[in-house]
Amino acid sequence: MNKYIKKFSPIIILIGSIGVFMLMIKLKPEVEFQKPKIIPQMVETMVAYPSEVRAKISSQGTIRPEHEISVTSEVSGKAIWVSENFHDGAGFQNGDTLMKIEKRDYELALISTESSLFQARLALEREEAEAKLANLEWERVGKGDASSLTLREPQLAQARAVLAAAEAAYEQSKRNLERTVIIAPFNGRVRKKLVDLGTSLAPGFRIADIYNTASFEVRLPIADKDIPFLGIPLDGTTLGKSKRPSVRLFASYGGGNFQEDGFILRSESEIDPKTRMISVIATIPVSNNNISLKVGMFVNAEIEGLSYSGITVVPRNAVKNDMIWVVENQKLRRKSIEVIRLENDFAFVAGGLNKNDRVLITRLSSYVDGMPVREN
Repeated sequence: MNKYIKKFSPIIILIGSIGVFMLMIKLKPEVEFQKPKIIPQMVETMVAYPSEVRAKISSQGTIRPEHEISVTSEVSGKAIWVSENFHDGAGFQNGDTLMKIEKRDYELALISTESSLFQARLALEREEAEAKLANLEWERVGKGDASSLTLREPQLAQARAVLAAAEAAYEQSKRNLERTVIIAPFNGRVRKKLVDLGTSLAPGFRIADIYNTASFEVRLPIADKDIPFLGIPLDGTTLGKSKRPSVRLFASYGGGNFQEDGFILRSESEIDPKTRMISVIATIPVSNNNISLKVGMFVNAEIEGLSYSGITVVPRNAVKNDMIWVVENQKLRRKSIEVIRLENDFAFVAGGLNKNDRVLITRLSSYVDGMPVREN
């Protein structure tokens, strides 16, 4: 008996295990199927609010003098005195004496022409007296019409011409004497001085390059895409005061940040052959409040362009191929829009969005029209 049990025990165990397994399957509880719960993605939106927007055009440039001249000598002579404010980079005020030229020769010339002037005046008075006597004498003894020579009219005209020439020579000598002193024509600064004490000068000799510090200007290139938003004629004419767009300049120099305001004065009316861009000229009035401005300083500029109404400003990355996504009833919806300008990180939308539309500003891995979302 034990022999049979030992022989068939594995089979009995296997059959018993199968029976238990089948019983467990039969008695197992029914699994209730649950539909998976989908959690909508959290997103951020902004409310569309059409308003009036002014385009801002960015550019860059370097500050330069608005008025710069070359000072030249109008007389010949030796430089005998130079002002301490007449050196490279030095500033001066309107009316300051910058340089003196040796003047003795011009003083002597003035004395000579003054003497000739007195003699010409005396000669004219004498001729006028003689002409008057000639007229009285002819009226007393003459008959008919007297000749002009008899009445001394040619002599009188000659005396007047000699006086006019003497006056002109005296005036010229006086002016030459005044020109021996070089006077500053405005408040300015010396860019480059070309002569020094003891230099012999001749008429037309270049003395220095100076510029006016009352106002500076900046040449600002305008990209082709920004020209329609500038709103000024590009024919080079100077704009009227009421039509000059304002411009704000930003600069960093010497560890400080500077911000100044100016306005657009005109365009250059020609395209730069290197950059293929047209430039406008901005002028910056200089006062005690912005004396930090320096010629040669590099600045960034922000020009006020045309103004547009009914524009919705949205983040630039929310727009793609003139299409934008909005959230309606917690679902994504796609809208076609009209973008009139891309400016920095923003897009100007003129049409396609309604007031109070909720514009999607969150970047998603995928976009499906009608996809449920949750607003943050």
